[in-house]
Amino acid sequence: MVITIEDIMREVEEKNITYTRLLYIDNDGVIRGQAAVGDQLAGALKTGHSYALAMPFFGAMDTIGPETRFGCAGEISAVPDLDTFRVLPYVPNTAGVICDFLTKDTHRDSGLCPRMALKKLLDKIDYEVNVSFENEFYLLKRGEQGQFIPFDNSKCFATAGMNQGYRVISDIIKALQEQQLTVEKYLAEYGPGQHEIAVKYSDALNACDNQVFFRETVKGVAWNHDLAGSFMPKIFPDQAGSGAHIHLSFWKEGRNVFYDASGESQLSSTARYFIGGILKHLQALFAFTAPTVTSYKRLVPHNWASAYGCYGYANREAAVRVIPGAMGKEEKSFNIEFKPVDGTCNPYLALTAIIAAGMDGIEHKIDPGKAVNSDPADISEKERNELGIFRFPANLGEAVLELQRDRFFQQVLGDVMYDEYIKLKRFAWNEYNKQITPWELEKYAETF
Repeated sequence: MVITIEDIMREVEEKNITYTRLLYIDNDGVIRGQAAVGDQLAGALKTGHSYALAMPFFGAMDTIGPETRFGCAGEISAVPDLDTFRVLPYVPNTAGVICDFLTKDTHRDSGLCPRMALKKLLDKIDYEVNVSFENEFYLLKRGEQGQFIPFDNSKCFATAGMNQGYRVISDIIKALQEQQLTVEKYLAEYGPGQHEIAVKYSDALNACDNQVFFRETVKGVAWNHDLAGSFMPKIFPDQAGSGAHIHLSFWKEGRNVFYDASGESQLSSTARYFIGGILKHLQALFAFTAPTVTSYKRLVPHNWASAYGCYGYANREAAVRVIPGAMGKEEKSFNIEFKPVDGTCNPYLALTAIIAAGMDGIEHKIDPGKAVNSDPADISEKERNELGIFRFPANLGEAVLELQRDRFFQQVLGDVMYDEYIKLKRFAWNEYNKQITPWELEKYAETF
C-alpha cells in the first residue's frame, strides 16, 4: 500500500496531531529533526526541511570537526519517507516521520545519507534481508549528588527487576506496539536497572527505521517517568555494558539461504561465505558498529559481549554467533547474530557495512575457517593464531585507522561519505584524548 500526503493529512486531522517531527539520524548516530506545525505539514511532507550541508556530519560533539569540507555554505534537504509516518504515543498531539538527505533542488541522492546508502545496497543484491535489533538499555535516576544511578538494584533476569520496572517498561512496550513494532520478549538484564526488549524481525530498511523509533520511544517514555533511558554502551565500570545485537537472515524465493539442514549446525555454504566476509572486514566494521570511545570499554574478554574476531555456534563470546533454528521451525528462525554493535550506532550505516562485508564474502567465497566453540580468551595465543582468531581494536582510534586501511567501504559509501565519516570519528577520538579524567587527577595531581 502506497502512503500519500492526503492519507497522512487525513490521519493528522482524525488524531488531532499538531506537531509532526521530521526526523533524521546523523552519521554519528544522533537523532535530530524539526517539527512541522499544523497546516504547514503538507508542504513539509512534499519539500522537506532545509539544512546546511554540514548537518549530516554534525555529530555527538555537537559541532563540525576541523577537517570537514563542509561549512556555512550549501544546503541539503531532509525529505520525508511517507511510509515511515507514525503517531508518537509518548508525546501529546505529535507524530514523526523519517527523512532522507537529498539534494535541495532536485531531490536526488546527495551521497551524504546513510539511509540512502542502505537502500542502494539492498537494490543491488539478489536477496531479501530480514533483520532485527536486540536492544539493551539502562533506566537511570539521579542520586543525591545529581549523578546517574541505576533505577533499581535487581539481579540478572530476576523478576524483581520486572516488578520494579513494570510501570515504565509496560508503557514503553505499549508505545512500541502502537507504532507497529512487534515486541517478542522482555527481560531484566544483567546490570541493575538494565533491561532488554527484543523486537520481531522485518526487512532491513524497516528494521533500521524501527530502531530509530525504538530509541526515541525508550528515551521519551523514560523521561515521562522522570528517568533517563540510556543506550550508552558502558555507563558503570563494574556493571554490564549495553549492546544492540543485529540478527540477520537472507531469503530467496521463500527460502532461508543461510539455512541448510544437512550443513554443520545447519549452516549453509552461503552463510559461511557471508561470515567469511564479515571476518575479513571486521576490524574496519567497528568504526560503524562500535562508533564511540565508550564502545570499546564494553568489548572486553569474559563479558559475553565478544572481544575476538571469530565465529561460533551458540557462542556468546564470538563476534558472529550462529543461532540454530528453534525446534519445529528450524528454517524460519535460523539466523546469524553480529554481536559487537551497540545502540550508539547509526543503524543504517552499521547495517550497510555489515551486509556489504558479508556480500563480499559471498561473491568471493571467503572461507571463515573453523568455528570456535569456547571462550577465545581462554585459548592460548599460539592456538588463536593458528585458528586465525584476532583481538578487536582496543579503542576508537584504532578502529578509525582500520577503516582508513580498508578501502572496501569507500566503494560502498562513496568517496565523500567515507572520507567525512573518518574525519568525524577522528575528531571525536581527538577530543576525547584532550580530556583530563577524575581518575588521572586522583592518581597523579598530588603524587607528582
